[in-house]
Amino acid sequence: MRPINLLPLVLSLLPLISSKSYCPPKLACEEEQAKIWNEFVDELYIKKNVSLAFTTHVDSSYIQHNPFAPSGRQIAIDALTTIWPTLNSTIMHKGFSNNTGFLHYRGDGGGPYPQAIMDIFRFDGTCIMEHWDVYQSWSPNFTNPRALF
Repeated sequence: MRPINLLPLVLSLLPLISSKSYCPPKLACEEEQAKIWNEFVDELYIKKNVSLAFTTHVDSSYIQHNPFAPSGRQIAIDALTTIWPTLNSTIMHKGFSNNTGFLHYRGDGGGPYPQAIMDIFRFDGTCIMEHWDVYQSWSPNFTNPRALF
């Protein structure tokens, strides 16, 4: 009987085996939460890997407060996967405090003018549970030269 080389199979499965999920929530101090928040921001906003960011960091019963988007992690993944690659995000401000991560960024690619977007995520321990967002579109008629950014 010939030996079977399982190395290629093991290596192909390594990302799945080693990927860490933060949900369901586990207890975490604010420093740990801030580290997890930064990982989520990097994965979603910089690397644009919607599926990995959400399956690793967001609870399956994710609550969405945007009136145009229903709740649910998979619903968010499905919706964002179609639009996220076309959006160019420039992070202006980012922070974490009191179980809450926030991100203010410039979004280009969703229309003729940039948008100022504020995303707010509530954590329970290690896991993102809830999301709020606010959008404001830029206008060529603004009188304030520093509007939005």
